[in-house]
Amino acid sequence: MARLVAGKLNERPPGTSFIVENRPGAATLVAADQVSRATPDGMTLMCTSNCTIIAPLVNRGSTFDPMRDFAPIVLAQEAPMLLLVRPESAIRTVAQMIEAARHAPGRLTVSHPGTGANNHLTMALFQRETGTEFTLVPHTGNAPSLTALVRGDVYFAYDGTVSARSFVDSGPLRPIAVTGAQRLAIMPDVPTFAETLPGHVLMFWGGLFAPRATPTSLLNRIHAEVNEVLRQPDMIARVHQLGAEPGRVSRAAFAQMVTEEWERRGMVVRAAGIRAE
Repeated sequence: MARLVAGKLNERPPGTSFIVENRPGAATLVAADQVSRATPDGMTLMCTSNCTIIAPLVNRGSTFDPMRDFAPIVLAQEAPMLLLVRPESAIRTVAQMIEAARHAPGRLTVSHPGTGANNHLTMALFQRETGTEFTLVPHTGNAPSLTALVRGDVYFAYDGTVSARSFVDSGPLRPIAVTGAQRLAIMPDVPTFAETLPGHVLMFWGGLFAPRATPTSLLNRIHAEVNEVLRQPDMIARVHQLGAEPGRVSRAAFAQMVTEEWERRGMVVRAAGIRAE
């Protein structure tokens, strides 16, 4: 999403150039720490997911407070998550996964991109709701987590449709279920979790943030420019192709989403006793 949005912004009238710099690691904490300390002049922004809101809840060494140190600018996209296996896996449904886990508690492994990541908490909630026990294996980002599943190091992985789509389309991974309220138009044969577990609906979102002290006038300008990009028909089609929906909310509504995510996920973290080592 960062590259799609930056590419579109760079096509607009001459002015600021947007450059995307990857800063992976520690469930987005590496990138967030850098941005939290950046000069609040609108020149350094963070394109991230709800993982950044969640991660400090479980990491004692976190150097920032997402509710204090960042200004939400714009919701870029929302998407459900996918439960993934290798194509040769005998497990093809959520019900079969639950049955296998109950037969051998703790034996089945699930990859995720870091302790406290949305993927991790989604699996923690699944265990609580189903009374199952899996061994959760952290990695240093989405790509290493999915690669571990491709290699056969783990049995399952959770990931957002945007980051997992290339692995599904090219064949090394197969989706079992989607966490959205409805099936995806691009994957109509993949059932929702709610078809087996009523009410089990969880979304993965991404958006732009700035250091908290960034002037409101700059935040409003960036919000307007990005929203105009997100409304372009070819951008909408591309985001839909990734299995997501473009964001269409105000800055205030996005800020409210961030607050609600902090509170809701905090309850899961405390109930499951999740802490980073």
